[in-house]
Amino acid sequence: MGFVTVNSKSLVVIPKSVREQCGITPGEKLKVSYDAEQNAIIMRKIDDIRDLSEAICGIWADNKFKLEEVRETADERLEKLLKNKLQQKRFV
Repeated sequence: MGFVTVNSKSLVVIPKSVREQCGITPGEKLKVSYDAEQNAIIMRKIDDIRDLSEAICGIWADNKFKLEEVRETADERLEKLLKNKLQQKRFV
């Protein structure tokens, strides 16, 4: 357990003890969500491409592909789809 402070850019630092317990290293991806029932912010380490695809699909309410399609797609195609989607969102 640790305590964090949100800075002026809304950034927080995960305490070293927590990072070590979870095995979080620089560059790792985390899914951040809010649990209204517990009034809690949840950060979950993404260990596998399926977790990442679920997290990314949840970001876009207007996504043009279904999670099942993403899971069935080869890694190369998935990478292309995600890059295209990110580029579209940057220019909107």
